Amino acid sequence: MSTISIIIIVKNGEEFIEKALESSVWADEIIILDSGSSDNTLEITKKYTNNIHISDTWPGFGKQRQNAQKLATSDWIFMLDADEEISSNLKNSILQVISGDPAIYQVNRLSKAFGKPVRHSGWYPDWINRLYPKNITTYNNALVHETLIIPAQYKPLKINGTLRHNTYKNMHDYYEKMSIYIDAWSTQNTNKRYGGLFIGILRGTWAFIKMYILKFGFLDGRVGFILAVLRAETTTMKYVDLAIKNKSSK
Repeated sequence: MSTISIIIIVKNGEEFIEKALESSVWADEIIILDSGSSDNTLEITKKYTNNIHISDTWPGFGKQRQNAQKLATSDWIFMLDADEEISSNLKNSILQVISGDPAIYQVNRLSKAFGKPVRHSGWYPDWINRLYPKNITTYNNALVHETLIIPAQYKPLKINGTLRHNTYKNMHDYYEKMSIYIDAWSTQNTNKRYGGLFIGILRGTWAFIKMYILKFGFLDGRVGFILAVLRAETTTMKYVDLAIKNKSSK
C-alpha cells in the first residue's frame, strides 16, 4: 500500500498553519521544515506532528523544498504551503490516485485575498504541480517562483478537488510577503536583466492592464482592483530594487 508525506515549509505561520495541519492529519506523515519562526508556529505544529525540523539558513524556496523532501520516508510527496488547506474532495482524490501508477499530479488552487475568493484576475483556475512520487523528481533551485522539475517521460495529470489558499490577510501581510519576494526576485536576476524606474513603471502599467482587464480582474470587484494596483506597484518596485543591486554588484 502506497504511503504519502505532506511537507510544509514555514516561517512565522501561527496565524494560518493550524488549518493546513488540520487538513493533513490523514497523511502517513506530516513533515515541517521551519526556517526560524519567532512566533508560536512550532508550538502549534507540535500538536499535529513530531516530525519537525529547523533550518539555520535560508537557501531560497526551491532548495528549501528539496531539503524538506529529503526528510520524507513515504512513497509520495504532497507539497503544501502553510497558508493552504486540502479540501475533503481533494484528499479523496489524492488517496485514490496514489494507489495507482507513478505520475505527477496538478491540483486546482482557489485563493482568498483580504478575505475574498478571487476567481478571475489570472488567479483561477490555478493548476499547480504538487503531488508526485518521491523518487521521480524534486523542485528546481530557484530562490523564488520555484517549480517542480518535470521529467520528459511524464505529463502532469489533473485531479479533482480544491486546494484552498488563504493569502494576504491584510495590507501588512501583503507587504511583508512582497518584501521577501522582491528581494529574492531581484537577487535571482542581478546582472541578468535590466532594472530601473522607467522600465519598472512600464512593466507595472502592463501588469495592471493584464491583470485587471485582460484577465478579467474587474469581475472580482473591489478586491480585483486592489490586487491589480498592488501588482503594478510590486512590479515597479522589483525593477527598482534590481537596478540598485545591478549597480552595487559592479
